[in-house]
Amino acid sequence: MSAVATMPKSSDAAAWTAEEKAVVEASGLVFKHSYGAKEGQKELAPRPVVARFMHTCQRTGLDPLAKQIYCIGRLSGGTVEWSIQTAIDGFRVIAERSSKYAGQDAAEWLTQTGEWVPVFVKALHGEHPLAARVNVYRHDWNPDKPAVGVATWDEYAQYTRKGDLTAMWKQRGPGQLAKCAEALAFRKAFPQDLSGMYTDDEMSARQDEAEVVDDSGTDWAALIEACETLNELEDVSARIREARAGSDELRVKRAARLGVLQAQEQNMVDAEEVDDDGQQPDPASGADANVPAGEPGTDGTEDRRSE
Repeated sequence: MSAVATMPKSSDAAAWTAEEKAVVEASGLVFKHSYGAKEGQKELAPRPVVARFMHTCQRTGLDPLAKQIYCIGRLSGGTVEWSIQTAIDGFRVIAERSSKYAGQDAAEWLTQTGEWVPVFVKALHGEHPLAARVNVYRHDWNPDKPAVGVATWDEYAQYTRKGDLTAMWKQRGPGQLAKCAEALAFRKAFPQDLSGMYTDDEMSARQDEAEVVDDSGTDWAALIEACETLNELEDVSARIREARAGSDELRVKRAARLGVLQAQEQNMVDAEEVDDDGQQPDPASGADANVPAGEPGTDGTEDRRSE
């Protein structure tokens, strides 16, 4: 019986066997040029990228051949830029292995009328939802204080350079948005395991839909870091969308800054709700701000497992 194919032990390509090279390519670490002078040529990711990917696979225990995690190369300004992405199944695997995962509620979507609904139907609710929401629970947390992930359509919907929705978002927009919300909730519930990891649904996944290169000279990353309120961050995000200057790097920075500002705002809310005995409420909820509050589902515990 042949051995199971695995990632190489070394990041040195010269030391790889033919089988290990095949695994590396299947993991997305080889970019194939589809146009231009290099059309048809294959380009291996730089050694630091390979090493980081191998380390992430080892740290998380995710399987690149099962598409739980993979590397994506995108051509930008003649240079291939690399990013590590995780499927939502990868997040679920990590949460399940933690032994602290207590399930999640079914996704809900925010309609144009401000109502949270358990199923989004275009014929009833409009062309697309305003946001999606998912609650994730941990066994060692107060069951009434889940980690809440809220993803808005304006922030996560993916468009082509022509301004049209990508095929996946046009066909399955509500589901894509729900997976983004689920990923946000998982990162809040398991920051030690998932910090800095993003799903393919949160980041653009098609090279031919790469963003227009921004030549305005604006340091968008610095503007994001300088934001001190959620409203300021939303204003900068709107300017980035208007300038069509978005990129995966800015998306990641924006998500990181959003998490910091949400945590700060939640701490302020918790401070105002200190109990009479001087004890603060459980801080595990991490509820998102600037999204209209809604009522939970019929029993608020759908798909949730008991301890």
